[in-house]
Amino acid sequence: MREDDDAELVERIGGGDPGAVATLYDRHAAVLFPIALRILRDRAEAEDVLHDAFVTLHERSGQYQRDKGSVIAWLVTLVRNASIDRARRRERRSAITHEVVAFEPPVPTTTPEEQVSAQSDRQRVLRALARLPRAQLDTLTLAFYTGLSYPEIAEREGVPLGTIKSRAARALAALRAELEREGLDMSAFDRAK
Repeated sequence: MREDDDAELVERIGGGDPGAVATLYDRHAAVLFPIALRILRDRAEAEDVLHDAFVTLHERSGQYQRDKGSVIAWLVTLVRNASIDRARRRERRSAITHEVVAFEPPVPTTTPEEQVSAQSDRQRVLRALARLPRAQLDTLTLAFYTGLSYPEIAEREGVPLGTIKSRAARALAALRAELEREGLDMSAFDRAK
């Protein structure tokens, strides 16, 4: 009787018999594969699900109960559920991917002319900064590049807070004048204030 034989194979699988897995696979893969394929609509994924179901049979063999149904019915349920789980994971991954792509900012595209202009502007800013007195340049560097607050700069430099504030104000005014001398458009600087 084949059903009794299948139940005996499941018991042998639980005992670690790899030959029993192969025999059960040979008997029922032709019925199980189309179920996975119908749910997943992808041959490779259906093959993966079927393979995974049989690989985990030794762990799941204790779940089979003769009085609840046949071995093939149990296998159909395992493969069907695994296929549905795989399809749901695929849909979630796809939805997440679409959400991420939808919210990614567009990659700014610059023309070669814009790149040359930006490089030219950077060179002018560097020349303007190089013409500032050392104390003013150090204050701006600490404030804007290292992110220190004026009180932190005052403590670090060992000078009064008022000195740092006035040094920063003079440095910004001098930088603005130097940038204008370099021919940079300062309207953006005025809007940023």
